[in-house]
Amino acid sequence: MKTISVVTLGCKVNQYDTAAILGMLPGHSYKRVPFPGEADIYVIDTCTVTHKADAEARHYIHRAKRINPNGVVIVTGCYAQVSSDELSQMEGIDYVVGNSDKFSSLIRIIREGEPQSEPKVIVSDIFKDKKREFETPGIVYFPGRTRAFLKIQDGCNYRCTFCIIPFARGMSRSLSIDEVLRRIEVLAKSGYKEVVLTGIHIASYGRDIGTSLFNLLIEIERERIVRRVRLTSLDPADTKDELINFVSESKTICPQFHIALQSGDVDVLKRMKRRYKPERFLHCANLIRERMPFAAIGTDVMVGFPGETDMEFENTFNLLKDSPVTYFHVFPYSKRKGTPAATMNSQIDPLVTKKRSSRLRAQGLRKKQEFYRIFIGKREIILVESNSKGTTPNYMSVSIKDGNPIVGEEVEVMIKDVIGEEAIGFTNLH
Repeated sequence: MKTISVVTLGCKVNQYDTAAILGMLPGHSYKRVPFPGEADIYVIDTCTVTHKADAEARHYIHRAKRINPNGVVIVTGCYAQVSSDELSQMEGIDYVVGNSDKFSSLIRIIREGEPQSEPKVIVSDIFKDKKREFETPGIVYFPGRTRAFLKIQDGCNYRCTFCIIPFARGMSRSLSIDEVLRRIEVLAKSGYKEVVLTGIHIASYGRDIGTSLFNLLIEIERERIVRRVRLTSLDPADTKDELINFVSESKTICPQFHIALQSGDVDVLKRMKRRYKPERFLHCANLIRERMPFAAIGTDVMVGFPGETDMEFENTFNLLKDSPVTYFHVFPYSKRKGTPAATMNSQIDPLVTKKRSSRLRAQGLRKKQEFYRIFIGKREIILVESNSKGTTPNYMSVSIKDGNPIVGEEVEVMIKDVIGEEAIGFTNLH
């Protein structure tokens, strides 16, 4: 039996891809070894959203070859797709397999691949017509997760000036509604009580096959296959009122929205080539809060985008401070070769970006704690994700302080306090 060690870097889409790859391997022929264990085969599924992500991938590549010089090292994912020439010059790599060939070639290479004197590159044009159909396989089991991710969409048709991902993932393409429902049913039969719908730009779901994310949610609600379905990040430009209103009445879709703001300044958004103004984001957030008083509302914020003035940053800070948003993901801008933003004038001093990021993170923590405190004294149902932690439908992280809850099951807790970024819950409800 061969041993295989897999490293997954980056987003939920990559995590799903890795699970799909492992699911395609015959279990009687391969034994999975946690990295950094010694293995016959190493698969490194890479991210390339920033230069830091590229550096992290290179670290794992070098380390894998040091652990077992005779092991086969396969690099796949977004870094492999975008920078195959760079990777082909590196020592320690046997195969470079792009996203364009991840599922058509990777399993064969895992089965048949041998150490190479120089990297063998298998990367094709991800924009060719043959790549414009959704091709990711389904999964039965999501390793190490009590919530299963389900990739329903891949690629992106837009060109934000800071983002390289469309060139790593290609055009937007969607899984059919019938197949989404079938895959949810498979995951539900495997014991999952929550399925997280993910993709590169899930708001674009269905446009290539004549439907929409809204239509998909209608069918999911009608079928009621699994107890909870959660959405990942949405674009304000595509978050329609009808979708928000539908979720507010749903018994299945979790009352949590993650809507990517990026900046609260209209001029910065223009330089980013985002397709909305701050007012659109605020409209979505305010409607969510009006229709769902206890829904979580999260967002992504990019700090230090080229040319961001003190006033433009303050516009972002104040918009978020005064909005009903309940948590922030703050990302300092990082140059990414191949994007228009990397060549823009007025790159921001990293120390300024760091200071601004710290202010936003502190504000985000205050907002989260204020939101969590609303639930003190209330009973909440959580999905247990470890022996002592769980998550509510509205994405509140709860630390369980008594009892012996079973991982993967739902349990009712009483929220008694908020410490740091967690609510404190007890299964003894008195």
